[in-house]
Amino acid sequence: MSFQRSLLVCCDLKSYGSADDLLQRELQELLVRSLDRAGEEAGLDRASWRRQAKGDEEWAVLPASTPEGDVVDRYVRALDAELAKTNRYRVPEAKLRMRMAIHFGTTVEGANGYPGQDAVLVSRLLNSEPPHAALEQSPSSDLVVVLSDTLFTSLVAARYTTLRPEDFRRVDVRVKDFAGHGWMWLPSGDVHALVLDDRTAEPGPAAEPGAGVAEPVSPVVHAAPINQHAVATGGSTVIQAGRDARVSTQNADVIQHFDRNDQRGSHFGPVYRRDTDERA
Repeated sequence: MSFQRSLLVCCDLKSYGSADDLLQRELQELLVRSLDRAGEEAGLDRASWRRQAKGDEEWAVLPASTPEGDVVDRYVRALDAELAKTNRYRVPEAKLRMRMAIHFGTTVEGANGYPGQDAVLVSRLLNSEPPHAALEQSPSSDLVVVLSDTLFTSLVAARYTTLRPEDFRRVDVRVKDFAGHGWMWLPSGDVHALVLDDRTAEPGPAAEPGAGVAEPVSPVVHAAPINQHAVATGGSTVIQAGRDARVSTQNADVIQHFDRNDQRGSHFGPVYRRDTDERA
């Protein structure tokens, strides 16, 4: 049994099952044509990919020598452009709209496909709820892509592509007994505008310096002056008193009155001595 470390790329069409037989046949042809043209545009030899065709889905293992950046960046961008051209004059029900998932991991050929956790992972990314919701909520988008956390962290977040990490969104992936997360991107849409059930969502990658920083709050409070009255005890200091605040006056020799507080500070009235009831 031999194995290799390589890219796993799979895609699936939206609403294929609701199409009639003639439209399904046409969508299959458009799917293969779009993937081939995107590969050619990105300089990739798709003939060397080990592909499993499943009607409206393609599951592919790429040669170990395939540059990851060319696939995640150039191939995906070329595919998005090709889908836009294909769908330009098609009615919504006949458009070629696609979910894609990409992961880098270990693959080994089995008797009926590719067994192993990495093969399972890329399939779970593809079939999870977030990419389905993305195409539903963003009708102008023809492609949604989900990268595995490993691939996103080592390639996109590390700035080895022209893709911006802040254009991705961390999403929950919960399919069958699998629970994890991936990073979703809409090449022609705003992934952050989607309403998703992110049960364990965490902040995305660090934004550019200064991004998301709250505006400074003015120290001036525009409020009406508040009249206050407080009584200080011997040896006590009143820092701030509300309208009804009062400090016990036992053993107090001097009583100080507050006239009011405003933005400029506290304003004090006269001081009286208890024994004379006269101003001090």
